[in-house]
Amino acid sequence: MDARKRGVDVQILVDDRGNRGKASLSAMNLVAGAGIPMRVISTYAIHHDKYIVVDGKHTETGSFNYSQAAARTNSENVLVVWNNPQVAARYLAHWENRWAQGIAVEMSY
Repeated sequence: MDARKRGVDVQILVDDRGNRGKASLSAMNLVAGAGIPMRVISTYAIHHDKYIVVDGKHTETGSFNYSQAAARTNSENVLVVWNNPQVAARYLAHWENRWAQGIAVEMSY
C-alpha cells in the first residue's frame, strides 16, 4: 500500500483456496480499499508463483512468501536478476496469462 501511495503501479494475484480465512480476507479488503487491483485465481491446485517484476527489466523470484514467517523464521531463498529485460519479459508474459485467469477482488465489508 505504501508503494501504491508513492505512485508505483501495483497489482496482486493470490491463490483463491489459500486465502479464504478471516485474516486473509481482512488483508484483501485493505488492499482493495487502497485501490490496488487484486485478483484471486483458482485455476490451479495451488497458485504458488512468487515473483516481482520492476520496470520491465528487474526480476525477483524464489521461495519467499512475503509473509512475517518468511521474513523472520523460515528458511527461504530469493534470486534477483538485475537489468535483464529478456528474463523480465518472460515473467511478465507468465503474469499476464495468470492475471487474465483471475477474478477481481472487491471490498466486502
